[in-house]
Amino acid sequence: MKSVIAVSMHKAGSSITDRILVDFFETRGFEIDRVASRVPSSPLQEPEFFAQYRPEMKPEGVYYGMARNPGTHELDFLREFRIIAQMRDPRDCLVSGFFSFRESHVPPKDPSKVEEFEKRRARLLKKDIDTYVIDTARNYLNRCTRIRKIVTDYPEVLLLHYEEMVEDTDRWLGRIADFVDQPLTDQLRKKLARKTDFTVSKEDTSRHKRQITPGDHRRKLKPETIAELNEILGSELEFFGYGA
Repeated sequence: MKSVIAVSMHKAGSSITDRILVDFFETRGFEIDRVASRVPSSPLQEPEFFAQYRPEMKPEGVYYGMARNPGTHELDFLREFRIIAQMRDPRDCLVSGFFSFRESHVPPKDPSKVEEFEKRRARLLKKDIDTYVIDTARNYLNRCTRIRKIVTDYPEVLLLHYEEMVEDTDRWLGRIADFVDQPLTDQLRKKLARKTDFTVSKEDTSRHKRQITPGDHRRKLKPETIAELNEILGSELEFFGYGA
């Protein structure tokens, strides 16, 4: 089977999706080479890291992990691989990013990236959530547009949704199993059990898994902020099935 790369956005459940996919592909007999996991220790940004690593990438039998940077999604060689795309309502991603980048996000390991990380955190501490999401919305519009291009133009793509992952996990896993051609055996289900437990007893802004319930933007943002987000993100919300 062709090698596979997963694509997503920050705060779309991409980290746990990546770990779940590793279990599927290990069971399927694939080699695991999670390229993006090495980026935090490198002075390079993710697109440059992938571009340099491209000659080492094999056309068959390897899972290359999760790529979240929109610049990576523009690299044309991705169309040579099978793609698994994980989406989430970008309005919820924006809300999640506000809390994560302010409080719980882990700093990069490469010293050259730490200063910018700390500057971003300092800027966020001075912003309220409504200002942040409006300021950042066009960044997520760009991310959605690039993933949309992959979904519509690339030959072998599975589109997954965060909302189905947490609300109908069995169906979400079944769609992966079909795409990977790896049945959900009892052994694989046992391996996945802890990773697919999406319960959170209460919201905790200091934790990476702060809360999981879809629609958090409706609970955290002002109505006028949501209306402005709907205007900015409208075409992509409609394409990916997220109503106003």
